[in-house]
Amino acid sequence: MQNQDTTNVENVEETTQQNAKVKRQRKHNYTLMLFVDSKEGRIRQMGIGPTVIESVAVVCLVILLALSVLCAVRGNQVEELQRINQSQADRIVELEEVNTDLIALREELTDKVTILSDTINQKVEEEEALEEAQAQARMPVGFPMSSSASLEEADGDEPMVKLNGTEGNSVIASADGTVISITTDTSYLHCIKIDHGNGYMSIYRNDGDAMVKEGDEVVRGAILYVIGEENTELGYQITYDDKYMDPMELINIDG
Repeated sequence: MQNQDTTNVENVEETTQQNAKVKRQRKHNYTLMLFVDSKEGRIRQMGIGPTVIESVAVVCLVILLALSVLCAVRGNQVEELQRINQSQADRIVELEEVNTDLIALREELTDKVTILSDTINQKVEEEEALEEAQAQARMPVGFPMSSSASLEEADGDEPMVKLNGTEGNSVIASADGTVISITTDTSYLHCIKIDHGNGYMSIYRNDGDAMVKEGDEVVRGAILYVIGEENTELGYQITYDDKYMDPMELINIDG
């Protein structure tokens, strides 16, 4: 009896193991059945084994993974492009602000240049006017006495004007210049020469005492002699480039 029970137990275990084996086989053996309805009206049956199904599943999984990676990469690229676009937009705004500032600065500088140009032009005109006035002031056109005087004919080879003034008046410089010498000669006690710096020199011969000294800068109308009872006569000459010329060609009688 005991042997029979043992045999039954063994049979049960063997049956259990076989059932488990069958279940494992069934678990891994899936078959896909396809039915094709042909034009002839016959039904054809096609089967796809588990290996093919697993391969297709793996391929699908790989495709899904690839698509996921691609979507992630594309998402990153889109974000990067958005970031670049935003950066460029910010840069454009910044450049527009800089351009606006530069336009304002250019207008400001243009105004300053205009003002400076006007100032320079005015300065140039003033300097030119001053130079012209100085040039005119150095032309010996003034009358060499502080009052009217009688004119006498002068003797000699060199052109000279003889003027007779009245006591109490003065012999004056006919233009601005520098006293370059005070000498004597056989006809007059003193001879004053003034260089006007433009090629002209004026010469004043009189018996009175010189009121200036060599090296003095004088202006038109500066007193050279005071006319007294003994020195009423003035011998007046002008040279240009060391050549004597007729003083009457320059003297402005009204001046």
